[in-house]
Amino acid sequence: MGSSISFPEVEISPERTYLITGGNSGIGYIAAREIARMGGHVIIACRNMVKADAAIKRMQEEYEEHLTSKQSPADISELKKLNIEKMELDLASFASTQRFIETFKARNCALDVLICNAGVVTDKEITEDNHELMLQVNFLSHFIITVHLLPILLKCGEDSRVMSMFWLNRHLKDKSVSIISLHPGFVDTQMTRQNIYSKYFVSGFAKKAVDGGATTIKAAVDPNLQGQSDIYLDLCKIKSPSSLSRLVKNCSMRESQ
Repeated sequence: MGSSISFPEVEISPERTYLITGGNSGIGYIAAREIARMGGHVIIACRNMVKADAAIKRMQEEYEEHLTSKQSPADISELKKLNIEKMELDLASFASTQRFIETFKARNCALDVLICNAGVVTDKEITEDNHELMLQVNFLSHFIITVHLLPILLKCGEDSRVMSMFWLNRHLKDKSVSIISLHPGFVDTQMTRQNIYSKYFVSGFAKKAVDGGATTIKAAVDPNLQGQSDIYLDLCKIKSPSSLSRLVKNCSMRESQ
């Protein structure tokens, strides 16, 4: 739907479940909308439920507008309802993160793809758990969620995926979960617009969210990535990570031996 950076158009089984943190805006919003449009069951995990409801409503409206713009009303037999739902999650609170994990487990719901999308860029702020806000939201809470939901991912067949925590790969050798790291580029999102350092560059240099979301969507749905792990996507292409990233990974692997 309007992206100049390509991801494959595939038909996704409605039984396949995608969990996206921060799916009510920016890259997560685009990923949720497009994956649901292709047929997947999408759960967006968000801090603000009012904004989550508004986002789901807007996704449905945009899907219908897109479909009717491509086809005449006579050719459309029935407009489907996108299979998107919401769950409450505040990554800045370990208590909220744990409640989310327990609520998800209680659903006895499958989980095929976990997209660790939500993030913040802030000056130094301290959470109720006495951690720096950016560290807790971007890394620590996502780590806790991934570890607790990993057993569910492992039960869901041969094509389960997690984006994007490269360090997990050394713990998942010979497992059926693919670990995919990615870089969407500099994207115009709520996070970049609110940051004191990046907001001045958004209008001139940032990609639109629809382009930034393409890399996440490709990582989540591309059949050619099934079974692959320890890969890095940059603008929808598999690339070698930076030398610093490779150095950190190699040191971590040596420590685990």
